[in-house]
Amino acid sequence: MGLPSSEMPPSDKPVDERLDSWKEIATHVKRDVTTVQRWEKREGMPVYRHLHDKRGSVYAFTSELDAWIESRRIHLEEAAKEKERTAEVENQNEETGSGVERVGSWIYVRRLLLGAVLMSVAGAIAYFAISSHRAIARPPKITSLAVLPLKNLSSDPSQEYLTDGMTEAIISRLSSIHDLRVISRTSVMSFKDTKLSAPEIAEKLHVDALVEGSVIRDHDRIRVHAQLIRAATDEHFWSEEYDRELKDVLALQSDVAQSIAGKVEVTVTGKERERLSAAHPVSPDVYESYLKAWSAFQKSTTKADIQQTIAYFEEATRKDPSFAPAWVGLAQAYSELGTVFVGGQPEESRAKVVTSARRALEIDPQSADAYLLLASVQQKRWQWAEAEAGYERALELSPNNALAHEHFARWLVCQGRTQEAVDWAQRGRQLDPLAVSGSGSLGSSSKPIATTKLRMNCAAIWLCIRTMKVLFRRSDLFLLPTISRTTQSPSWKKF
Repeated sequence: MGLPSSEMPPSDKPVDERLDSWKEIATHVKRDVTTVQRWEKREGMPVYRHLHDKRGSVYAFTSELDAWIESRRIHLEEAAKEKERTAEVENQNEETGSGVERVGSWIYVRRLLLGAVLMSVAGAIAYFAISSHRAIARPPKITSLAVLPLKNLSSDPSQEYLTDGMTEAIISRLSSIHDLRVISRTSVMSFKDTKLSAPEIAEKLHVDALVEGSVIRDHDRIRVHAQLIRAATDEHFWSEEYDRELKDVLALQSDVAQSIAGKVEVTVTGKERERLSAAHPVSPDVYESYLKAWSAFQKSTTKADIQQTIAYFEEATRKDPSFAPAWVGLAQAYSELGTVFVGGQPEESRAKVVTSARRALEIDPQSADAYLLLASVQQKRWQWAEAEAGYERALELSPNNALAHEHFARWLVCQGRTQEAVDWAQRGRQLDPLAVSGSGSLGSSSKPIATTKLRMNCAAIWLCIRTMKVLFRRSDLFLLPTISRTTQSPSWKKF
């Protein structure tokens, strides 16, 4: 039905019949983008592609689409009529085969009435049996989902950073719901442009449902199409399209997340609903600067890369000092700069992490990432109680944050609470099942192995601290202000 998209299109078609995007094609046939893409792939809708690699370069002709839609309609009607004819023939055969000669005796009439009564009773029993079966066969409740990377359907491939940012924002909002397990960005991004089917992806991520969709950027407007898929049956049971100005992008993200939460019928508390709906206008220029900085940070591998990312985030904070995500991004970049793998000055970087994270919390006291960054610095400074409070607050605000699970597990290791650390690491593994580091290494699928690794880690930390403590007792030359304060804490005195 229709021409394959790989064939050359007719060259004599009028220009005014041509549609130059999935959006225009979907509008013409009065369907959503996902539906027309499925028709093109599975039913041969006549859609063509330019002979180059630029994404989004598809087109079609209205006359061909109209003819294809009409032939599809006729085909479906003929199939329905054929089904009706088959049913009529079967009914006639049943009536002929079961017919009997009419007789005028009272016995015959009585038997006929008795048969009708029995059939009515049997029909009632069958009805209630079927109704009960349907009630029992209701789809199971959805308790876990993954937001797959949204597709960039804009004509400009460079808008990929906007699409990835939208994916991450929806994941972040849904992660605040305690009643729903949401897979982390780290794991879902491995399925970008995947050829796997929905059930195959769901099996790898151990989820009940998937969210997939697309993003189209048109100057200062953004359109997002999202749909929910039941993993076990590949059933699309919800689909919606959202169209906003770019300055209202946070409100758009909020609407999408709230709709998804409503459709999967999870319990959302009052505070969680408040976090889901939180949104305020943001300048398109500021939001784009932030997303470009975040995209650069995700790809950074060297000290120079991180320093350039810091400059991008600082530019976003200068453009709008009240935009909390930019301050969080700046704190994350400084945190990465201070690691041994990158080579920045640790204490200098940590001080800037604290400053940026606290600025973010002044603007948005509900920022789980800001609490997590602060707690990480406090743990490195051996401020154990403050770090514990920070991790607990971050997990309260974002119970699906796999990184928070990892860091809190490491804090528990330092306290000698190994079994609790294993439990938290295992939960982090469920949220980030495809991680190759972090919570993935702590939360090994083999619990005995994970326990052994954590206990070895714990033993190494204790041995290091014991050795340092002996040195500190022997000579005041080794005492440092931070260590001196730490030795007065209850955690230190346990060693």
